[in-house]
Amino acid sequence: MDITITPDVMPYRPGHVLSCSADGYDPTYTWTGDNPGDIDSLTGSTYTLVEGEFDLTCTATIEELMCTVTATGTVTGTALGK
Repeated sequence: MDITITPDVMPYRPGHVLSCSADGYDPTYTWTGDNPGDIDSLTGSTYTLVEGEFDLTCTATIEELMCTVTATGTVTGTALGK
């Protein structure tokens, strides 16, 4: 399974949305990492940046019958204020 994290605009700014996508049937997404505080299991395919440095991981999980497949992607940078 391939996973892609796409910024909507660069350079990163507070309020910009990161989108996580994976190929496969009906994946679920979980974000973890720092921006600027710890993010512990935020679900959904998008994440809105707040001001400060970030180090984020999106995990996509596909559960089909008796098989579970996961993939992760990471993105790092700094979201600077206007």
